[in-house]
Amino acid sequence: MSSKVKLLVPEGRIRTTPISPAPRLSELKGKVIGFMHNGKPNADILLSRLGSLMKKKYGLLETRSRSKPRVSEPADFIEELANESQGVVNALGD
Repeated sequence: MSSKVKLLVPEGRIRTTPISPAPRLSELKGKVIGFMHNGKPNADILLSRLGSLMKKKYGLLETRSRSKPRVSEPADFIEELANESQGVVNALGD
């Protein structure tokens, strides 16, 4: 008696679309920079300190900080933050 074995290969095929990074600011002096973190512990501390340092070193006009309530949720405020800032720094913590 012969039997057949069906071999399944669980490799997926992924379609990718190349994207270009956002254009970089030529200078930071007088700019409003947004800071967004993923809601994980210590990300807010990291970005707060980074914002303070960047204000002193680069002469930022203002910083704005926003936080996702949970890592797994989308940032529903992303368009608003982008519209009120000339640049955005995104970070995560732990």
